Amino acid sequence: METILITGSNGEIGSQLLSSVKKNNAKIIAFDINKPITNYKNILYIKDTIVNEKIIKKLFNNFAITQVYHFAALLSQSAIKNPQLAKQVNEEGSRLIINSAFDSGMKNGNFVRFFFPSSIAVYGPRKLIKAKEADIIQPTTIYGKNKLVIEQYGAEKHEQSYKLNSGIDFRSIRFPGIISPYTIPNGGTTDFAPQMLHAAATFLSKNNKENYECKIDKSTKLPFIGIHKAVESIIQLMSADDIQSKLRTFNIEEVSLTPNDIIRILQKEFPKFNISYNIEEKLQSVADTWPDSLNCEKAKKEWSFSNKHDKKSFFMEYLIPTVKKYYGRH
Repeated sequence: METILITGSNGEIGSQLLSSVKKNNAKIIAFDINKPITNYKNILYIKDTIVNEKIIKKLFNNFAITQVYHFAALLSQSAIKNPQLAKQVNEEGSRLIINSAFDSGMKNGNFVRFFFPSSIAVYGPRKLIKAKEADIIQPTTIYGKNKLVIEQYGAEKHEQSYKLNSGIDFRSIRFPGIISPYTIPNGGTTDFAPQMLHAAATFLSKNNKENYECKIDKSTKLPFIGIHKAVESIIQLMSADDIQSKLRTFNIEEVSLTPNDIIRILQKEFPKFNISYNIEEKLQSVADTWPDSLNCEKAKKEWSFSNKHDKKSFFMEYLIPTVKKYYGRH
């Protein structure tokens, strides 16, 4: 039986992944610093911090964990405000989890599949179009630097594992902005997109003409993916039998959008919804170093990533119907 550890199980991706994998015939451990937001049967919930070495090592000693999905992290804007904590959680905590998984694999003579969510924050210092995995990577933010350190550390432990024929099988995705019709995120540079979606839906329900204040310039283009496709891609990547490529971190996206693109599409469905701009310099300076789009050819080749949406269908066929249904039930 598979034993799956999900850290950051209350988070945007972690909670959606937990909802998906709970259907599997596997033992699942949901780990988060806060009390669980779900109460699924047959799941072991643990409330603690990922920098607690004693509890992490105990977990791997007590359970033959076969898969790890490591989502626990401080996001980009939160990391800027508290760089010391970001380094502790995003780097030291991640190394602890990776090392514990590696030691467990060595002890049990197998490979622990390890998923790490990286970010387009690793790019910089200039904005790229159709950024490839191997393009210039000089992150300007603490969050981007944290992510790059762990990308590289995970790849090193992966190479070491395959030489020893046991340890970890490290797999990672460099995520663009994630848009969920169920949650309104805070603390991320790309959060304006899901915030606009939810603002439009809730303003409509209030029959209200209030507007949304965007802190990013209207012409700033960034790559995005929907939460469903993000989770589907993680499961697809982790389900692939073997990825021969030495590349361990892959780009994926569904669409590239500016705030202006989003408002024009939203106003077709929510004509009363308006937007104003109050550019936040620190936020804008970060967005200006992130790619406006991603080259996904490596993911398509190595593990069959695919994308069916353009800008219009992304909203009109997926996000808007789903968010309207969500608020209709609440």
